[in-house]
Amino acid sequence: MSGGRVRGGLTAKYRTFTGLPVALKALIVLSFVVALGSYMVTPFIGVLMVEAVHLDVRVAGVLVAVATFIQFGGSILGGAVVDRLGLKRTMVVALTLRTAGLVLFGLAVKVPWVAYPAVVLVAGGPALYLPANKAYIVTSVSDELRPLFLGVSSAALNAGMGLGPLLAALLVDADPMMLLIGLAGLFALITAAHQIALKPAVRPSAAAPAAPEDEAATQKWAALRGALRPVLFTALAYYLYFFFQSFVGLYAAGVSNIQALGWVMLLNCAMVVVLQPALADRIARADYRMLMAGSFAVMALGMTVMALGSTPALLAGTALFTMGEIFLFLRCDLELVDLLPRNAAFAFGVQRLTGGVGGLLAGVVGGFVFAHYKSGGGLGTFWLVVGAQCAGAALLALALGGRRQPAVPEPVLSETAVGR
Repeated sequence: MSGGRVRGGLTAKYRTFTGLPVALKALIVLSFVVALGSYMVTPFIGVLMVEAVHLDVRVAGVLVAVATFIQFGGSILGGAVVDRLGLKRTMVVALTLRTAGLVLFGLAVKVPWVAYPAVVLVAGGPALYLPANKAYIVTSVSDELRPLFLGVSSAALNAGMGLGPLLAALLVDADPMMLLIGLAGLFALITAAHQIALKPAVRPSAAAPAAPEDEAATQKWAALRGALRPVLFTALAYYLYFFFQSFVGLYAAGVSNIQALGWVMLLNCAMVVVLQPALADRIARADYRMLMAGSFAVMALGMTVMALGSTPALLAGTALFTMGEIFLFLRCDLELVDLLPRNAAFAFGVQRLTGGVGGLLAGVVGGFVFAHYKSGGGLGTFWLVVGAQCAGAALLALALGGRRQPAVPEPVLSETAVGR
């Protein structure tokens, strides 16, 4: 009986995918290619600026920090740009910015001052692209399918994030200028593909009369005030995630070997790719407070295991931490979109802004804490400190989680529910 239900569920999902509009299928594939190309250069920006452009390491560090903040914090402008240009044109403009940034980055090998505008453009592209990309997806499917396709979108992006650095490692000995110009060519093709394959997205509220501009703005900010709790938990999730993202490489090099980092990041991305779409419906319908508290608790357990220091402990701790990440980030997306249904791009911009703030705080706090325990010869204690913060977040979720309805309505009994 259970096997039949599983096969029936897989068949229904297959029918759902085959019934998608061509433009949405194309965007999911292009999301993977965009992430693949982006992560062939993003993790190596600091290295390229020091070794290829020959900037001072302190200047390079400042530029990387600025780029990170622009990439996340700048997404808050995504909603305003979408209101002006629409979702498709915003994505095309964003990809054009990144293409131009990569060209300038390549030229910076010969003309170093060009690196400054290059970093701004390379970071500014994703700041506009990602909120518009996710908003296009949620406005192209029904409410019932929103969790599944946000999970699929996240899986496509994570697959690109996981494979991009591996592909770049194969080309690490290539001429930096030619590599960057080649990537710019790839992004030019990706930009053209978006222009050709996508259609202007239909807003979910297109059938309803549009509210006056002043009233719409008032409704947006009133809804955002009601979203303070999900915003808080989104910021906490990113804050804790960036401890892992930013310091696991340094930790692996200190207690195991740097090769272990490749397996850790591959495991992290692979679990998101495989599990988030599969669990999307359950994540969307779970009790909000218990999901938040349980996810932070699992992350705390993962950090505690990582503190043991061996390669198996790194992998086991990563697996536990990633399970919490899978639950948290998808539900945080769904909560913000549910609270701001008419302004999906703005909701995702807010989500990424909180991610930027959380990442900035994790970098500052984590740098001091990691340096302290490294100098004392007790690197494992660093992860115990992170785990304690995860446990504190779990208790906060129990106290402040409140009672929230599921992030999507109960499914309607029909063959498909794709288009609006």
